[in-house]
Amino acid sequence: MIRINLLPREDVPVQRNLSLPDLSTFAPLVLVVVAVGMVSILGLYQGQKISNLEQTIAAEEAESRRLAPEIAKIKRLDQQRQSLNQRLEVIGTLDRDRYFRVHLLDEINRALPDHLWLERCEDEGGDNYAMEGVTFSNFLVSDLLQNLDHSPYFTNVVLEIAEKGLIDKVNVVKFKIKARAVRQPAGVAYGG
Repeated sequence: MIRINLLPREDVPVQRNLSLPDLSTFAPLVLVVVAVGMVSILGLYQGQKISNLEQTIAAEEAESRRLAPEIAKIKRLDQQRQSLNQRLEVIGTLDRDRYFRVHLLDEINRALPDHLWLERCEDEGGDNYAMEGVTFSNFLVSDLLQNLDHSPYFTNVVLEIAEKGLIDKVNVVKFKIKARAVRQPAGVAYGG
């Protein structure tokens, strides 16, 4: 059969050759699709991780609220224990120093020479003591200073004032001494 084409040339259908496009044109598109896929997968993974962490946080907060009364009770007991320990420490200090001042007065009494009188003995804090008194002679004040200085229970014995005075028309020497008391280690008997 003979085929005759009666259509003008412009209207003649052009036969097209179909060919697969070049692979180099699809490579960037494939890379973009793979990257978007990986980002999507990582996003889903991170979203799942965040969801799990939020559930864990919610569970921990619920546990914390459930344990809050016990935690408050423990804190209150801890404060009471600290208060009790402080009280016991004060009691221990008082017990340890129970005879300390009595012993210091006994040491001062032993150090006093005849015809020397103390008018005042005062604890100035920090184991520092001040003593004031009168006597008839500077030699007696010197004896007191030496006796206190030789005592193992006093250190830094210092004569602050020694001045002449008059009591009932009698010449006297008024003096003021400062000394630091030395606490003896446990097991050392007071007295001697």
